[in-house]
Amino acid sequence: MIRRWGRYVGAAYRPAVQIPYTVSWAVGLTALFATVTAGVARWRPGVDLLVTTVTLMVTMLLIRALDDLRDLEYDRALNPGRPLPSGLVRPGDLYTLVAVGGVLLLALNAGRGVALVALVVQMVYTAAVIVAELVGGWPAPDRIGLQAAVNLPILSMLSLYVYAGFLRAEHVRPSAAGFVAVAAVTLGALAVEFGRKTSRRPRPGERTYATILGAAGTSAAGLAAAVLATTAVVVMVAPWRPGAAWGWLVLAPLALPVISAGRFAAGDNRWPALPTIAYVPAMYGSFLVVGWLTKGALG
Repeated sequence: MIRRWGRYVGAAYRPAVQIPYTVSWAVGLTALFATVTAGVARWRPGVDLLVTTVTLMVTMLLIRALDDLRDLEYDRALNPGRPLPSGLVRPGDLYTLVAVGGVLLLALNAGRGVALVALVVQMVYTAAVIVAELVGGWPAPDRIGLQAAVNLPILSMLSLYVYAGFLRAEHVRPSAAGFVAVAAVTLGALAVEFGRKTSRRPRPGERTYATILGAAGTSAAGLAAAVLATTAVVVMVAPWRPGAAWGWLVLAPLALPVISAGRFAAGDNRWPALPTIAYVPAMYGSFLVVGWLTKGALG
């Protein structure tokens, strides 16, 4: 089973992609919290952030496994090369991986107070969503809009977990700015979700928001989500204030969804993969740079 797990991680989790993504999420979002929290004069990554980062890595692997279990029938029809339908790994292997990983996460976060509570709430919610679909068939696979509405809170809960870890490490109280930051990065993730599922000519049986919003509407929704996310961050960082000019850097990643939407408007069948997928890591990277320049070693 260990060997099958290893093959599964390499094929489905893709560490070369997922590890940089999760590290940027944990570190970049924490840097944004530091930037917008008045009670933090200096920010340094520490052990608490390391625990948060490892937790996100493991959690995203477990969510990937649960998604593969949930999408098995869909993948058999449209993606037979994926690990489960191809036989690279067995359903029992993934259920065991989720159980072992869940215990590891709880042990890693023992004693972290509200951060542990936030993690448990996310784990229970995710498990409930998966069970509801596997056992009760809800939401129906073709209800892609409802699927998104049910699944998106998982990302918000993980960002709230990052926030709880930041508050604990810095010994500060929660603020409205922190919750706005969570909402902003959730919108950023939604932009990529729309962008990845924007298509003029979907494959037979493909799940795409174009069936609800139309191809142009889906592209516009993705771009609008990115614009709203960026606007919220700019307002919080307030780069027009004296000494906060570095905050304008958070505008730079918006160029990626603008390029993607522009290419689509020019006639491409889909949003181009590279700028679409790169948007969220670039967004978090800009937060890290701004946080480091304003409240880190160079601040």
